[in-house]
Amino acid sequence: MRKLALLAMLVPGVANAELLQNLFIDNKAMSLGNAVTADPTGIMDIHFNPAGLTKLDGRQFQLQFHNIILNSEAEFSLPDDFDSSEAGLLDPSKDPVLNEGKSKAHVAAYFPGIGRQGIPLPIIALPTAGISIKPPGSKFTFANAVYAPMAAGFSKGDDDPGRYQAKEVAIQRLTYLSPSFGYQVNDQFSVGAGLLFSHQAVSLEQELRAPNVLVGVLEELQNAFGCLDPDPETGEIERNDPLAPFITLCGGDVGPYDDIGTLDITMTESLSPSFNLGMLWEPNGWFKFGMSYQSEANTKLTGDYELEYTDDFADFFRTFNSSIIGAVTGAIFSFPQGQTYESGHVTSELTYPQHFQAGVKFKYFDIFHFNLDAGWTDFDEWDSLDIQFDRQVSFLSTAKILSPDLVTDTTLEMPLNFRSVWTYNIGMAMDLNSRIQLRAGFEPRHSSIPKDSRSLQAPIGFMRMYAVGLGYQWDLDTTIDLSMSFMKSVEHIKADPQDASSNNEYPNSSNSLNRNCLTCVVTNPYPGLDVDTKLTIGHAGISFRTKF
Repeated sequence: MRKLALLAMLVPGVANAELLQNLFIDNKAMSLGNAVTADPTGIMDIHFNPAGLTKLDGRQFQLQFHNIILNSEAEFSLPDDFDSSEAGLLDPSKDPVLNEGKSKAHVAAYFPGIGRQGIPLPIIALPTAGISIKPPGSKFTFANAVYAPMAAGFSKGDDDPGRYQAKEVAIQRLTYLSPSFGYQVNDQFSVGAGLLFSHQAVSLEQELRAPNVLVGVLEELQNAFGCLDPDPETGEIERNDPLAPFITLCGGDVGPYDDIGTLDITMTESLSPSFNLGMLWEPNGWFKFGMSYQSEANTKLTGDYELEYTDDFADFFRTFNSSIIGAVTGAIFSFPQGQTYESGHVTSELTYPQHFQAGVKFKYFDIFHFNLDAGWTDFDEWDSLDIQFDRQVSFLSTAKILSPDLVTDTTLEMPLNFRSVWTYNIGMAMDLNSRIQLRAGFEPRHSSIPKDSRSLQAPIGFMRMYAVGLGYQWDLDTTIDLSMSFMKSVEHIKADPQDASSNNEYPNSSNSLNRNCLTCVVTNPYPGLDVDTKLTIGHAGISFRTKF
């Protein structure tokens, strides 16, 4: 069960990356804390509020670059009140990650047609481009852009202690076609809409292990049988089973902190449609009001998975199944047969959640601007994620014994229990002169992730984004926008008290990271350890828009 549950490691990664919405899309928006529903940004109003497209005259082209510096760290430690005498069969003080230092992650990305790519630098550049056309005398403005409303990824080294939660993960939603329009009803009121066609991808690679009490029992039995004791004369480990052929436990070295193998899974959908709607009301020169709606997108992801097992893991089950007890119990519980490689097809349905945002803009003394937005995202849709395999997977049969409500021979249901939240955005600007506008923004980003679902894949808790920037009118036809922003998330995910499992209470830990539970379906590769995470993101961008 623990091995298959590791397939669900991609779930928190998907979810957390989705929470990076409305970032790195437009440099003016970033510098104003994304409070731009009532303050048109340019061609990227396709995303923020299509009604703002009416402010674009003639034919215009826009090119943007977003340079993102990302640093993710995690540190593992024993709880302050840890008592090794009460540790039992699963002793977290023996976990090798305690001696491997901090986990450090850089950037990874998914490129359609190429696949997932780890980037050995902490910086990545995301380009976006768009075009708009407003025929002379027309009330319509038409626009199209290529951009990524969601893009996130992490890459770790081969010996990084965080490799058991996504050695490499990339989640991307790329909108490659977005025909949109804005229509100016009158001098005070505009509306807009857009139809978006996107490519969605989820790709993950990670090392697997199974720190579970049952595996701890197996390790104790191996020690009692002397499976790993070297020959006193040759020094070689012969792995003789004293109870063969009734039961054989010495085929391979297995334990709660030993590697099982490597999982690689990629799922994509090349056509995921959605739509945007917007309106903009400008009753006078000092007040504006805007609203926008981004629809949900129901995406059916399809792809492949590969599991490559270590020699010790494969040899153990191959030898175990050759014994009398192993043959009987293996047939009953469908244990792995000792294969070194397994692959197949996998599908899942992912809902890109709908989003609503409304905002106002005030202008004072002709030079000061104040923007305030409020937004809501429907993450209540993320109640669970169902994974469907194209064939019967051997360890699903074992998993369903402990969790029949969540597992069948070919499916796995992963509870998420996310919640919808409201957030707000603040932006301020000052017209320094007729050409230069100085900007600043603030956005407290609340997390929809429950505390018992936190993980290392994308450790995004509550974050505050601070931003500055400027707009420069190069000439009558050309505008340049610059932005810089910074945000940080710090999480302290404590282990449960050592008697938590006996009391059946789990007050502190995350069931996606460090819970010590015999029947937990969601993987917990670091049970009993305190995990401190820190994610910092820096951004510097430039955009260029001109008429042609």
